[in-house]
Amino acid sequence: MKIWNESIATLSSCLGILAALGTSACSGGEHDDKVGESGTGPLYLLATNFSAGDQNETYLVTSKTFDADTKIDPTNGPKLLGGIVPTVHGGAAFVPDANGPILLRYQPGAKDRLEPVGELSFAGVGMTEIMSWHVWVQSETKGYVFDPAGLRIVIWDPSQMELTGKQIDLSELDVAGWLPNLVFEHSGPVKRGEQLLVPVGWVDQDTNSRYASGVITLDTKTDEVVDVAQDERCGEAYANVIAPNGDAYFFPPDWSAMPHFFADMHRPTCVLRIKDGETKFDSSFDLNLSVLGSGSAAAGAVPDGKTGFFFTTVDEELWDGGANKSGAVWRFWHYDFVSEKSRPIESMPAWAGQPYYVNVGGARFIPYWSETNTGFETTLYAVDGGDDPRPLFSFEANWFGAGKLRD
Repeated sequence: MKIWNESIATLSSCLGILAALGTSACSGGEHDDKVGESGTGPLYLLATNFSAGDQNETYLVTSKTFDADTKIDPTNGPKLLGGIVPTVHGGAAFVPDANGPILLRYQPGAKDRLEPVGELSFAGVGMTEIMSWHVWVQSETKGYVFDPAGLRIVIWDPSQMELTGKQIDLSELDVAGWLPNLVFEHSGPVKRGEQLLVPVGWVDQDTNSRYASGVITLDTKTDEVVDVAQDERCGEAYANVIAPNGDAYFFPPDWSAMPHFFADMHRPTCVLRIKDGETKFDSSFDLNLSVLGSGSAAAGAVPDGKTGFFFTTVDEELWDGGANKSGAVWRFWHYDFVSEKSRPIESMPAWAGQPYYVNVGGARFIPYWSETNTGFETTLYAVDGGDDPRPLFSFEANWFGAGKLRD
């Protein structure tokens, strides 16, 4: 564990930005005027990303607003190497270090600029790297980090940035020839009291999908595995949506659904269900997501916050027989659990991949990023029930996460 003195952390942060930007980013100026004094009012985090050749950089940018009038400088924040997705909890952002199995804790400092306040190394328990999507914060004093190489979860204390000495054995996920992936991204786990249901997928050494769904149920009070569910009817489980009756639906991602449909005899994309209060997949049920959309490969999903969800399906005309398979070929659709009807979202642009969303203070936003002549542009779409998502604000960078740091 390492906790830094606040003044040293502030100076280091400023020096890092000065070196990266070649400007007086830490002095008073336009950004400082917009952000205002620290410690008062709402505060949001946007992780922006830039790629130049093999170099990938992520900036942790703060904003006092998250609405139609929001404007940000996408490089005005601490710079991290790599494509980093922050985990936001309790007013702090937790991010992996690209240089080793280290988690860094950032908190708002002077002028509400994020500053590093602590770090925790997992090298002592034999880990060599940490992926952003393998980090989960359960509470102020308990966090989980998935170690795929060790088939385990290492438990840590986010408040003290210390290892607790406890681990959860995940050897039940071992399938010969396949590497499991525990999805700790916010769109994956389902909280049910003391239980946490986490989606699992498997890939081989060439990242080919096993096309099998898994969900592991953890008791977060005792830190024990309650159950492991597996099902080979659909593609790998990745995202979840909770129906109005409490049932949990698990959706495959685009990188599983597309080859499953087009390379595996056009098998439709399907969605599995675990009923409320249960931990096994419902063997008598699967939802044909393809037929609810264009009839082609489908992926999901984005909860609409009410009685349905948004998902994407491949537009066969844009697909062009596979000639444009890496391009924007996915169209948005909406399905409602109550009416059991789906409809296309004509106002949304064609998508190039997985339909991600961010949960910012309880509200959901869909980030759409597109390539421009100068790099990337991201537009945040606000989700408000089953109505068409509406564009909110944009910035000139790729998107790697967002969250609310302070109410």
